Amino acid sequence: MRSLFTFFFLFYAICGWSQVETAPVKSSTTNSGNVEELEEVESEEDLDSTAYELKPELKNYSGKNKKADGVKRKQEGYAVEKEAVSEQELQQQQYKQVSYGFEYSKNKSAVQRAQRSPSVNQQVQMDEAVDYFKANSPESFECQYFIYVAGNYDVSLVNHLDKAEKLKPNNADVHVQKAAYNMIKENKSEAIRYVEKLKESDRLTDNVIHYAEDILLSAPENGTLITHGFDDSYATWYVQNKEHVREDVKLISLDFMQSEYYKRKLSELGYDLPESAVVDVDFLKTFCEKNTDKNLSVSLTAPKEYFKPLQDNLYVTGLVFEYHSTDFNNFQRNDFLWNETLKKHLVNNATNEKSKQLSANYLPMLLQLRRVYEQTGEEGKLKEVDEMLDKISVQSKKYEQVQQLKSATYK
Repeated sequence: MRSLFTFFFLFYAICGWSQVETAPVKSSTTNSGNVEELEEVESEEDLDSTAYELKPELKNYSGKNKKADGVKRKQEGYAVEKEAVSEQELQQQQYKQVSYGFEYSKNKSAVQRAQRSPSVNQQVQMDEAVDYFKANSPESFECQYFIYVAGNYDVSLVNHLDKAEKLKPNNADVHVQKAAYNMIKENKSEAIRYVEKLKESDRLTDNVIHYAEDILLSAPENGTLITHGFDDSYATWYVQNKEHVREDVKLISLDFMQSEYYKRKLSELGYDLPESAVVDVDFLKTFCEKNTDKNLSVSLTAPKEYFKPLQDNLYVTGLVFEYHSTDFNNFQRNDFLWNETLKKHLVNNATNEKSKQLSANYLPMLLQLRRVYEQTGEEGKLKEVDEMLDKISVQSKKYEQVQQLKSATYK
């Protein structure tokens, strides 16, 4: 319904809706073995710290006293040892700094609001870190893991990821990348195995998976659902491929669009891809314009920056925006989704702050239903929707904003 366009973006401006997070690189990539070794050396140095000082009575010794001569030699030995330790400390500090610099750049690229690809500066910083480890610690976990991650889903680099996994088989960051690799390569059983590892480590939670089921159920029949970051991409993939929900829907991850292999496979399926190498707001806009025949929808969990250039063609249906090049009446679809289809687990069972915030994404659909029920005089449905709006807006801390919108008039 075109008349509701302004309404939904006003909701977005006043309330915002909740976005699931990406899976940034954790600090667990630090090479703990080297750190432990350094700590042990430092402890020994502290215990023997008095050995670095000559006793007062020996300061003016001429060299004839053998005992004093021995002390002097011992002092010189400790001085050499201390110098070696200092060099080791310096090297270890640099090691830590480079690791942190890589993680910081990757994390920053993962939470950009208008771009999935790393910025030029972020990519340069990651590449410089890779070069450092290639030169100084080529067989380390950091070197192997960073080489793969800096490749931005370049599947030809998977041997480095395999080496990283051998060094740290229980590392959740590795599991994130291994799951993505197998999704991209369409190795379904292996991808499921790694996603389940992420569930076991609580990197991907049950609440997010329940929410993802409703994302999938919201997508148009035989359509294409575009996801954005870690939670919505991994969770919808898992629900579809493990639990066999909405297997008619083609899932496309904007994050995985960084992979040339992934884009090539989509081209083979008939998708017309933008020429840009950078996956950003303009990339999505062009992709939608080129593929209007694919029944496109975009998860509401994407940042609002992606929706602004598309706003004239977007219609809220459940937990997605459907993309239509012509007018589309989404009321019947929302009525059916809310009353017949959606599981609404987070509406009734949000158990933590993240799930409570995600439940706010049901509000746009409910506000549209409320407006129509009010116009058509359906008092029973209006009362039910009002109760749900109050419940969700309270738990997601958007009560005052929703009350504002409920009392507003839209032509």
